[in-house]
Amino acid sequence: MTRWLAASFVLGLAACATPQASAPACALGDPMVETQIFFGMSKPKGGQVSARDWDAFVAREVSPRFPEGFSVIDGAGFWRDGATQKTISEKSKVVVRLHPASADADQAIVGIIDAYKRAFDQEAVLRVDRPVCATF
Repeated sequence: MTRWLAASFVLGLAACATPQASAPACALGDPMVETQIFFGMSKPKGGQVSARDWDAFVAREVSPRFPEGFSVIDGAGFWRDGATQKTISEKSKVVVRLHPASADADQAIVGIIDAYKRAFDQEAVLRVDRPVCATF
């Protein structure tokens, strides 16, 4: 999974100059960036990130950086293991945030990703940014 996430992340960065560069013309709502952050719940040395550990991570790292709000979605990731050629799966969490494009927003997202990697010994966390029109 970590190789797939790393490759997807690099490809995503290559395809995306800046969120501001591709802001849509909105007939309804405002141009914003939708950021999705995919967190694998399996630890590389075995075991899972527990619900308690996840909740503590969200309270400590995500909520303070995204005070305007965000959503957390339960997921399941699937990828082909290069060594065994078998399809592997793991539980995941996806944090979704809509925000204006800015250096501050990017810094907050990078901080969350770096904190997760350190806290749970992860090689990669997938980030996807796309321009959207949103109204609240």
